Amino acid sequence: MKIYEVVFWGSFGDRPEKDTIYLVRAPDFLTAVEEVSNNSSPNNHDGKQFPLAHAVYEIGEDLSLTPEDHPRILRGPYFEAAYNRGWRAWQRRIVGPDYTKDWEEQTGSS
Repeated sequence: MKIYEVVFWGSFGDRPEKDTIYLVRAPDFLTAVEEVSNNSSPNNHDGKQFPLAHAVYEIGEDLSLTPEDHPRILRGPYFEAAYNRGWRAWQRRIVGPDYTKDWEEQTGSS
C-alpha cells in the first residue's frame, strides 16, 4: 500500500485561500481518489457528494508494522496550501475551462 495526498483546489467555508487535502492509504492513486469520493463528508465540499479531486501526490509507502490491506482515509480533511515536494503526481486533464474525469501524470515539478 502507498500513501497519497488527494487534493481539492480551494476550500469551502472560512478558508477559501487554502486547499482541502486528505491523506489516504491505497494500492494506487485512483483507489485513493475513489476512497475520498466515497467517504468524505459533503459538508467539506460545498455540499457536493462526489466532488472531483484536482490533484494526487504519491508521498510514500505504508510502513505500518501491522498493515491493513484495504484503502482508508488516514487524515483529513486538512486545510493547507497544497504543494508537490517532488513526489509523483497526477492532475485532472483540463479541456477549455472545464476539468475532465481523465488524469494526466505530471512530469518534473508541479
